Amino acid sequence: MRINFKGPVMPVDPYSQLAFVEILNIILAAKNIVDVNRLLINRNVNPKFGSLSGYFRWSFAGDRFTLWQRMDYNSMLCFNPGILEIHFGALAARDNGKDINVFN
Repeated sequence: MRINFKGPVMPVDPYSQLAFVEILNIILAAKNIVDVNRLLINRNVNPKFGSLSGYFRWSFAGDRFTLWQRMDYNSMLCFNPGILEIHFGALAARDNGKDINVFN
């Protein structure tokens, strides 16, 4: 998997860096890009934790996943450039490798 880091995580409050680590762990643990979306949504709506989307904005557009950090919790403004970018092909290839091992 190839993750392109575009910029630093800004310490806008004590929890912003922890939220980034949670998103990164979700990406690394996911089997495919659909899993990334499902895990982010499930984690984001869990009432026991703060909202990840309050700290970050993400997009599944074209052939990539992009993550931006908000300037403040629930702010509409985000820092430029995005923090990281992952091309779907990398996650799809990772998933295909697991399928080959399972079916052989």
